[in-house]
Amino acid sequence: MKKIIIAAMSFTLFGCVSDIKYNYVPETSQISFPELNTVTTTYIGDDMIRQGNIKLVDTISFSSKTDITRTIQSFIIDAGDYPKLGEDKTYLFFDSKSIDGKSIVKSYTNSLPVIGIRVRKDNNKNEVCLSFPTGTDFCNYDKQYQFKKVSITGENQFQQILIYTGKIGNKINIGYREFSNNMARPAFANNAEYDLSSSKIIRYKGAVIEVLEATNQYIKYKMLSNFNTQTK
Repeated sequence: MKKIIIAAMSFTLFGCVSDIKYNYVPETSQISFPELNTVTTTYIGDDMIRQGNIKLVDTISFSSKTDITRTIQSFIIDAGDYPKLGEDKTYLFFDSKSIDGKSIVKSYTNSLPVIGIRVRKDNNKNEVCLSFPTGTDFCNYDKQYQFKKVSITGENQFQQILIYTGKIGNKINIGYREFSNNMARPAFANNAEYDLSSSKIIRYKGAVIEVLEATNQYIKYKMLSNFNTQTK
């Protein structure tokens, strides 16, 4: 009986009914770093070349922890970027989990889980609402947030990377990695060594690099060709 009372009380605390829309499709874009024929400096452990596909995701961003409360219930939206789920004529809907995996924290273990964040397109009174599996939600006003696009490596996206790993004598070491589905592909990871006393031009899988200066701290270079373009 106690559990039934708690559940009933939880339901009565919520406000209007709002169905989350799942009609948003993120943009997909190709990245290629750095630009061809420009002088670039990269430090040990950093990417010399990164090429592949990324998703540009619309998010609602909270710069600090944000409390959403009503009567005895309290929820905390942790600082972070929460990806868009969809929209209708009046509202924008966002995920309850941020891009870096943070979830909205609830004050009571018996509280219903939050499944989404809802805000008005007209930004009326800086309203932020939390949505629940019952199709209900409740809202607070005067909450600070902003909208921004965030670049992420999404599922089924593919990237190729060259990493500078240091210099010993006249030889430099370069690491190659391929990523697919947000995971490194073990069979496509390799390390290569180049003797700069033989040539200042190094090549790997179509990428062509002119080394201008290399130390055990950094490398200065020009990318003459990336993984899928010809030398210009």
